[in-house]
Amino acid sequence: MRIILREDSEAVASTVATLFTLLAVVLFLQAAIVAVVPAKQYEAERTTSIAAISAFDLLRSTASGAAFPGGQVTVTLPIGTAAVSPFAAPSPGDLRFNMGDSTNANISVSYVPTIHDSHVSKVDQDIILAIDSSGSMNQNDPNRLRISGAKEYVGRLSRPDRVASVDFDSVARLTRANVGGPAHHLYSTYNNGLPDYSGAQADLDTIDAAGTTNFGAAIQVSNDELITYGLPNRAWVIILLTDGYNTCCPNQAGGDALAIAEAGRAKANNITIYTIGLGADADGALLTRIAQITGGTYFAAPTPESIRWIYFEISMHYRGTVSCGTVAAASSVSGSLSLSLASRQYPAQTLRLEAGGVTVAQPVGIVVQQGLPISYAPRAYGAGTIQVTLLTFTGPAFEATGTDYQFVTARFLSQSVDSQVIIRTDLQQQASDSGNISDYVKYWGTQGAATPAGVKAVTDPILAAKARMNWAQVNLTSSKLTPAKFDVDSAQNQLSASIIAAEDQVTRGQMQRWLATSAEDLVRRVACQLSQWQDWYIGVKLTIQSPTAAAWAIWFDQTFRKTGALTSSGISGNKVVLSVNAVDLFIIDERVIELSFA
Repeated sequence: MRIILREDSEAVASTVATLFTLLAVVLFLQAAIVAVVPAKQYEAERTTSIAAISAFDLLRSTASGAAFPGGQVTVTLPIGTAAVSPFAAPSPGDLRFNMGDSTNANISVSYVPTIHDSHVSKVDQDIILAIDSSGSMNQNDPNRLRISGAKEYVGRLSRPDRVASVDFDSVARLTRANVGGPAHHLYSTYNNGLPDYSGAQADLDTIDAAGTTNFGAAIQVSNDELITYGLPNRAWVIILLTDGYNTCCPNQAGGDALAIAEAGRAKANNITIYTIGLGADADGALLTRIAQITGGTYFAAPTPESIRWIYFEISMHYRGTVSCGTVAAASSVSGSLSLSLASRQYPAQTLRLEAGGVTVAQPVGIVVQQGLPISYAPRAYGAGTIQVTLLTFTGPAFEATGTDYQFVTARFLSQSVDSQVIIRTDLQQQASDSGNISDYVKYWGTQGAATPAGVKAVTDPILAAKARMNWAQVNLTSSKLTPAKFDVDSAQNQLSASIIAAEDQVTRGQMQRWLATSAEDLVRRVACQLSQWQDWYIGVKLTIQSPTAAAWAIWFDQTFRKTGALTSSGISGNKVVLSVNAVDLFIIDERVIELSFA
């Protein structure tokens, strides 16, 4: 068959062919370009992130470096990433500055520079007795002296003190819940001292001896009780007693990690933990660390018979406590500049200039890019000097979104530098003064102002305090600060006991009122000096309230680990409390910086 070809006078076929060719070329180019867009977008967003972090670092270093009133610096901030091709979408960011937003960081600093005055007062308290009920107690405390000692401790309480007890082995429960009944809380009848504490003492009889050991769980339950039901105007106290190591849960490492975490939570909530280790198998190192984190004391109980006296010594911290009316100096700063980069390929992140540092938050975690401007220099006796720069950012709130660049100006408004010497009491002098007080009471006893029994009742604790002060000085000169604090705490307790004894001897007719009052005044002066030593040991406390609190705790531990300083930190929710102990000199550089769009 013959095929007849028709002339294409309008060139339709060639046009269609051309269109198909062009379409193929476009599809090819699109495929080629789109294939590399993610990589280009990733690199562009990474470049934006690096530039933004550098700008934040520059703002922070400029604000904390050499400055003069009226000086200013302007930085260029990329707040997002433009599209890298017609086939890609931009990655906008959000830049904002806030002064009082609760989601941004606030930092406060507190310390006690020197003595103001003194008085004697009873401290009302909410107490949790956390007592080990693991099976090893059958061998280590067969006569249940830990229970009788705890009962005696409860019997020395007075209203409005409140007490609850925790039975712990592999798990921890409030008493009565440990035997299938309703838990007895701090507010429960008898636990609150109404009509008396006999019910709280009876609760202790439900503590048995079976199972493994998990004192991390015991601290957790105790913390929960105090945080939920503790009254804010009380001292919150946990007394933890155990005879071994954590044996669960699920193993020693897990139990230890929980115990340390809960000690940090206790510190952040102003809960003091006193720890008692019964026998040679107790984990003294961990129990010491838990007490040290929270400002408490570790007591080693070599035998069950010694538990009674340890409970008595702990009770003296809050009953008839001698304290100085010290003046606590505190500063606080606030203000936060944040940039949220909602990247499409590179990890999304939020940068914050807060609390004098720069933090970077990504989905995988948060890091402190640059920390609080702070330095530490060691001094004699394990003490040190701290210099900290506190940056307050002020100015009108502002916000910008998109992919453009913004110019942020930081203008230096004011600076105040204060050097505070934190007084460390001369322990040898106070020991000598205590000996003189004892001699004074004994002399007037020979003159008929007190009976021999009355004199002995008052002077025995004074001389015990003197011995403790001398031991504290020995430990201090050897840079053993934690044992020195233990000795000073014990001396303070003995001085408290001497004041109570003097009042008791007057009531018994064994000492004339004037002599008791005179001796008490002399004891208060020494006790006030010891209180200042304790304040020196406590040192400087920094509290940071921020969504990035956990990252600040890590930064603090890493920063000070290499300095040899005695430190502790605790975290609860968005609050972290950081302490540097034994500070002789504290230099505070407070600056106010105004931030604005240029």
